[in-house]
Amino acid sequence: MKAKLVWSFSGEGALKTAEHHLIHLKEYSDKEKVQVIEFGTQQQTEFTAIAFIIVTKDLVNDLRQSLKPHQGFLVE
Repeated sequence: MKAKLVWSFSGEGALKTAEHHLIHLKEYSDKEKVQVIEFGTQQQTEFTAIAFIIVTKDLVNDLRQSLKPHQGFLVE
């Protein structure tokens, strides 16, 4: 089972902020040797965007403590 952890951003530069946040998520995963299945950003509306990672469910509790995602949910 996999989980998607999501960070939400809003405002005029939401997508750029999400892309910048993704850089830090990649740095963290490299430093901590976290196996990330997928990294990404997605523009949702003109003024909202998300950064996300998809990981195995067993990593969720530790990542929630250290990375403080705004949302998380299971994915197939």
